[in-house]
Amino acid sequence: MIRTHSERQPNMAETLQNNPGRSGESIESIPESEDSPATGKVLLSPKRALKAQLVPLLELLRTPGYPRWLIAAGAILGLMFIITLVERVSERLRDARELRYEEAVLNVTPQRLIARCGQPTEDATKEVFPLFIRMISYQRKGKKLVLQFTRTAEDTSDWVFLSMRDESGTRGYDSPDAKVAALPCLDSTK
Repeated sequence: MIRTHSERQPNMAETLQNNPGRSGESIESIPESEDSPATGKVLLSPKRALKAQLVPLLELLRTPGYPRWLIAAGAILGLMFIITLVERVSERLRDARELRYEEAVLNVTPQRLIARCGQPTEDATKEVFPLFIRMISYQRKGKKLVLQFTRTAEDTSDWVFLSMRDESGTRGYDSPDAKVAALPCLDSTK
């Protein structure tokens, strides 16, 4: 017979009531709540159900002769598991952020840049046959950043992001992380 969750809880409470723990304590009877179904069955609150399940476990752990080294070994293994889990989750989050930054930098065009970052301080296009070079400048944190795009003279060609440098041209931003750090509006989630 398959029982639903609400049918299992009263049976567990009845079992614990009829068979008290080793200390002689019994679980007090739980009054019927107002939210109980019309069937007359008593439902345990999650807090009381957890208490009812933990009492026998704690009684077992207090039993003389129960190996305490087993508890310590379980705690150490649990701690190792949690540390490994946190490392893996943080690594996946870091990888996801790096992938998002790479996609944002690879897919940037002058139109997307202006849509995400607003109007530039300068926007100039030069024709160097057979190419067009477009330089867009933004003022951020007291520094002027120059982004350079290029495309062929054909009408159907797309703009390609070439580089990002400061105004003097001495400092280049080579990695996607450095580009997004210098110009945060490049991040696709913002």
